[in-house]
Amino acid sequence: MEGVDDSNMIICRCEEVLLRDIITSIQNGAETLKAIKMETRAGMGICQGRTCRVLLEQAMTFYTNIDIREFNNVSYKNPVRPISLADLSQSRKDPS
Repeated sequence: MEGVDDSNMIICRCEEVLLRDIITSIQNGAETLKAIKMETRAGMGICQGRTCRVLLEQAMTFYTNIDIREFNNVSYKNPVRPISLADLSQSRKDPS
């Protein structure tokens, strides 16, 4: 990460969180993955962190010098059951 401007690198695709958002959050005092998650929404998108968790942990380790094994305090929840938009729209009751 040194020598190259990585600040526009996407960390969380679902919520469009960039590395610079993570760095800003750390500079503002976030010291845990949960704090970063709450401030930036990283890991809160449709994949629930399955895609970005590793990148988020690596960024936290690099910019805070905290051991990656200390980041087990964040839970990523899978959706209960995937549902298509068509199924969702059919289940809506007509108010009339």
